[in-house]
Amino acid sequence: MAHQEGSGHARLQLAMAEVHTANSNWAAVVDHSWPVAQQQSSFGSSPLTTQLQLHASLTCVRALLTQGKDEQALQLAQQAVKNSHNLLSREELTPAKQQALLEATACLAGVLHATGDSEGAAAQCQTALTLVHDDDASGGVFSKSAVAAALKQAAALRLAQGQLSEAAGLFGQSCAAAEQCQEVGSNTSLRPPVWQQQVAADVMLGAAQTAAAQHSWDKAEELLSKALNLAEQLHGGDSQNPQVGVVLGLLGHVYARSKRITLAEGLHRQAVKLLRMDPSASPSETLPVHSSLAAAGAWRYSQLLTALPRRDKEASAWKQVAAAHSSIELESTLGPLDILKGGKDNSPGIVVDLLMLRALPCW
Repeated sequence: MAHQEGSGHARLQLAMAEVHTANSNWAAVVDHSWPVAQQQSSFGSSPLTTQLQLHASLTCVRALLTQGKDEQALQLAQQAVKNSHNLLSREELTPAKQQALLEATACLAGVLHATGDSEGAAAQCQTALTLVHDDDASGGVFSKSAVAAALKQAAALRLAQGQLSEAAGLFGQSCAAAEQCQEVGSNTSLRPPVWQQQVAADVMLGAAQTAAAQHSWDKAEELLSKALNLAEQLHGGDSQNPQVGVVLGLLGHVYARSKRITLAEGLHRQAVKLLRMDPSASPSETLPVHSSLAAAGAWRYSQLLTALPRRDKEASAWKQVAAAHSSIELESTLGPLDILKGGKDNSPGIVVDLLMLRALPCW
């Protein structure tokens, strides 16, 4: 009875965390998921508690990363991997235990990528890919959403490293897995259905960014349109959610780089609105996305406005917004403000992550 009461409380906490996720209230998401994730003594006591605590850990890590609480996110992700390894050493080896390790490993890879540890991220991605390969060779029993998320993490790292062919191949595999996890009855975990939709949208967004990096603008636009459709279906069809804003911003970027400036301006304007950004707002105002993504959105909007006649004042205002939210040199990362007017660009760019709502570094 005590076990049932404990799992019931954990389920309630995770349900509340999901409600706050839909509202982009990341501090509240942590408040509800952190206590469940920290119940280390009961980890592995039953398949149910294992799933609940892993779900709580991954939910909490995501919220911490979006808030910029990287050290806490790293510690929690490392603990999830450690717990999963310990679970594998107990009694018989089961696919559920291996999937727990896959999800924890992919999560840690994402944290390491977000925090700039390319070598650490590469090592975790390789482990995740090996787990996926072994599962596929034995008949493929892992949930498709877990496989899609793991493949996407490895693909995002390849994209960040400029390995575009490898990235495109991994994103293709990830898209295929994400499509399968959208099928009715495919969700066999405790993750809510919206998680599968979020993974599918994130995977599609990554594939689109890879196409854009290859200057395949038509393909990038097609994939972004699919990502937009998926993002608009999140959280009960709320087309005003921040994920929609993120996709619109990337679509505006693709339009701008393919010389459709007027259309791009409208998309960027709507994107910053959905991200609750305003030049007149205080820089300390809480945003629904990580500061890196806010800075990138503002900088790219400033680049666009710089290319338009009589928009210099607005361009300057958005440049200041970008600087207020960034801890890095944006010009060296995203190119100069006059890039759309022929300015020289040797910048590495960023990889936008829709689950973390964060701009990941490129090398």
